[in-house]
Amino acid sequence: MSLVVRSFALCLLLYSVLDIGRCTHTLKQVQVLFRHGERAPLKKEMYPNDPHSVSDYLPWDLGQLTNIGKLREFRIGEMLRARYNDFLGDYYYPKDIYGRSSDSDRTKMSLQLVLSSLYPAKNFQNWNPNLPWLPIPTHYAPENLDILMRPHLCTQFTQHLGEIKRNPTVISLIAQYSELFEFLSTTTGFNITTTTQVYEIYNLLVAQKSMNLTLPQWCTEKIFEDMGNVTVLEYKILSFDKHLKRLNGGTLVRRFVDNMNVTGKRSGHRKLYLYSGHEVNIAAFLRAHDITKPALPVYGTAVIFEKLENATGDVFVKMFVWTGITEEIIPLKIGDCDYLCPIDTYLNIVKDVLPSDKELNCHLDKLSHEDLAHLYDEKISFN
Repeated sequence: MSLVVRSFALCLLLYSVLDIGRCTHTLKQVQVLFRHGERAPLKKEMYPNDPHSVSDYLPWDLGQLTNIGKLREFRIGEMLRARYNDFLGDYYYPKDIYGRSSDSDRTKMSLQLVLSSLYPAKNFQNWNPNLPWLPIPTHYAPENLDILMRPHLCTQFTQHLGEIKRNPTVISLIAQYSELFEFLSTTTGFNITTTTQVYEIYNLLVAQKSMNLTLPQWCTEKIFEDMGNVTVLEYKILSFDKHLKRLNGGTLVRRFVDNMNVTGKRSGHRKLYLYSGHEVNIAAFLRAHDITKPALPVYGTAVIFEKLENATGDVFVKMFVWTGITEEIIPLKIGDCDYLCPIDTYLNIVKDVLPSDKELNCHLDKLSHEDLAHLYDEKISFN
């Protein structure tokens, strides 16, 4: 076999696995949306008959990352460094990267952990021989202003979600779990009537399980699985139609599209954007693309979005999911595109889920002067 044939065969092989298109396309930008690591339960998830109390979650405290969760996020940075080392270069340059988290302790810490392993201090950037760590700026919006990660802030979203929950189809989907709701009402001490309540208790159990705490006897494998299915239904309801998709995951899709700067209107160009969020953000972003796997984004799940160009300057995108706990990178198909999607085709696929400027500012309508005055008040994040 000639060298040319062998090279072509190798290129086809690479195209069929993770690095699809790298043989003929140049990487221009990477954007990553990831979930925080393992954490202690949240205050809002706790139920009256819970056998565990707040003292069981010390010294971490409610909603905070555990050591396993910190390591989980550190691994994301290591994965990105291994995958994009040549693209990013050896050293941190401020113009290359932008990192943003939601306004939660666990997501802020997760972003810091990803950055610490992605850009370890070395050589001339190693300012302290006893600490191979490089301080890198991170960003967030106060929770009441964070329409990117908190779409429920938008009145349009909550109003339309209320309408969807009265939809006969949705009512029928929820009714399938009426026996589970009754069972959980008896065992938890809560009157369980919504998928959101089940979702929160499910997240509590997942957190307790990750901390090696004994789950209550009523939580059999079947009950746990059913609660997971209700959680998937909750994600489905939150992105049930184009309108909800646009106001939910669409905010992040719009941000990713804007970051690619395909129109050339924006000045400056980042190599890497990092967004540290929650499982609902991962699910919403994927469902905005009509992607439903992974159905339950576990701790450390990351969506990787690449922008590439070919030799003639045509732009393409690729999307992958890093599975978090199992540490696999899986390519994702976007709509009818192959794994390598031309930018015009991609923009046509997502055009109906890109919110307008007005929709992106819809949360500002209900902000009072008092809300604005307390945006940066000191707080302890238990939720």
